[in-house]
Amino acid sequence: MQYQELVDVLENVGKDPSRLIFEDELTGIHNRRFLLSYFEHRVRWETGEEYPLALLVIDLDRFKDVNDTHGHDTGDQVLTWIATLLKEVVGEDDMPVRYGGDEFMVVLPGASRRDGADVADRLLQHTRDRPFKVRASGVELPITMSIGVASAPEDASDGKGLLQAADTALYHAKQSGRDRAAAAGDIDPKKVFPKTALHRLQVTGIVGRDDELSVVANSLEALSQARSCFLIFEGPPGIGKTTLLDTIRNNLAVDDSFVVTKVWGDQQEAYRPYYMLQRILVALINQKKDKGSSVLEGLSEAEVSHLAHVIPQLAPEDTSDAKQEPDSQTRQAIFATLARFLPRLIEYRPLVLIIDDLQFADEATLLLLRVLMERNELTLFVCGTAMESIHTGEASPLDRFLRTEDDLDVRRSRLQPLGPNHIAEYLGTVFPSLHMPDGFQDDLAATTQGNPLFLAEIIRKLVTDQKVNLVGQQWVIEPLEDGYLPKSLEEIVIEKIAALDDEGMDLLARASTFGEDISVSMLAGSADLDENKVLEFLDRAETLGLVKMDFQVNDEVMHFLGKRVMDISYGSIDEDRRSALHEEVGQYQERLYQQRLLPSASLLAYHFKRSANQEKARQYERAQVAYTQ
Repeated sequence: MQYQELVDVLENVGKDPSRLIFEDELTGIHNRRFLLSYFEHRVRWETGEEYPLALLVIDLDRFKDVNDTHGHDTGDQVLTWIATLLKEVVGEDDMPVRYGGDEFMVVLPGASRRDGADVADRLLQHTRDRPFKVRASGVELPITMSIGVASAPEDASDGKGLLQAADTALYHAKQSGRDRAAAAGDIDPKKVFPKTALHRLQVTGIVGRDDELSVVANSLEALSQARSCFLIFEGPPGIGKTTLLDTIRNNLAVDDSFVVTKVWGDQQEAYRPYYMLQRILVALINQKKDKGSSVLEGLSEAEVSHLAHVIPQLAPEDTSDAKQEPDSQTRQAIFATLARFLPRLIEYRPLVLIIDDLQFADEATLLLLRVLMERNELTLFVCGTAMESIHTGEASPLDRFLRTEDDLDVRRSRLQPLGPNHIAEYLGTVFPSLHMPDGFQDDLAATTQGNPLFLAEIIRKLVTDQKVNLVGQQWVIEPLEDGYLPKSLEEIVIEKIAALDDEGMDLLARASTFGEDISVSMLAGSADLDENKVLEFLDRAETLGLVKMDFQVNDEVMHFLGKRVMDISYGSIDEDRRSALHEEVGQYQERLYQQRLLPSASLLAYHFKRSANQEKARQYERAQVAYTQ
């Protein structure tokens, strides 16, 4: 395999490349993937070279009624008509996008908010002057749209902020009667408070973690002095471990004095040697401007052979079970190659590894990290999280790593539940100038037991149920009736799942079968659904607070809002349906494995075992043993 071809393969590991398209198949205009890629790779937000940059968010009014009354074929005609109208009205350099379902966007480079509002007015006038006609009958249907307008730098300084600002303006337009446009900065805060409150909930920082952040700061200080260290935050599900890691990563992303990457542990992979290192290497390769091609091209033939035991895509395409188990000398050579390759890959700069679920780390990766930390040629800061130890009689690789007596700088910190004062601080961050009932923070502390995930879900419920209102310039939490607060996180999650339609419930169940993180292309591919259907579900699930979305290397990745949310979702699946889903996911991932886009046979063995397909499970267990023992 040529190295550029290898780079392309590694870029698509964990994705379905057959679905990584940037054009909407129905309308022929750009799709959501194009927009997010444009914001990430083409707009230099930090320098403002593309400013001003306006964004229109367009939603068709009562489009569901068109589908229900006239059928989906007519609905598709309407969507195509809107796309044609957008291409006619916008300028030559402007970019119309079908974002998903009946939601469209237009990117207007070089346009201010006022310019964007002018384009929105022209679009509205066109829908009135040239009404839609059903192709077969010629019947006119009154199609209207609502539009939100925002621009950078007036309303935002990054892509996510610009989307939220325009989306909030769209919400204002709908609340004001539909068939109109609204611009960010010219909206009534009272009309948009549910939307702005939920946006604020998404971006609110952590509270009650000053001690932990102080430990991180001390570790970074050690890193700057070329001292390696290993820091682990421990705690039960929902205590905020992942949120803390995300906060640390986001704060470090703006510092180019060291390399930062984040990976996560996987219970199904825990006994596959170097699986976690494989994730680290692929992530670092994809972060490099040349996707690591220069480093890969500099490898010797022997190094390529040794590295292929960890990155199988480097090996010849023969993936039969006949591979020979590495002998002791070969295993030592693999270890030595990895110890040389990782520093080379990051050009010997200090490295920060952020690792979620370290309790599932494999022994070989931990041993290599230990050796790298002991060497002076690489400075390493491992910042990870782990579930509290469960004593089962057998020590995990992480337990053994931590029990080894040596001179490594290893620090452990147990995350504590949030107290009433922390909860009051958190509420005040989400809702500035907040007035709440006496003792409300104490009630929340007692109900949630200080669990940040449970707390965030209660706040989301308050907003959705309009128990929080903006009165003048002050947010007010109304007195709550007895029994209003849910008794458990499970109660909230099950209620949210019930709010999905049948197709949405099935997609959520499918996502929880995959695991905590799943790319949109793989979720759509495994369900064999049009991607717009999947995106509609994901937008709904994100609004409900079940999942969150992140754009990574040409595809969106869905994350459950927390591991506990995923567990509750998975646990709600009927046993027979769960077995069938594992079989479907296994068969789908088997095709990707054969294309070398799924790095591990152990995942296939897991799914087929859960589907009771023991023959397939044993086949891939043997394949994994042959590759990595």
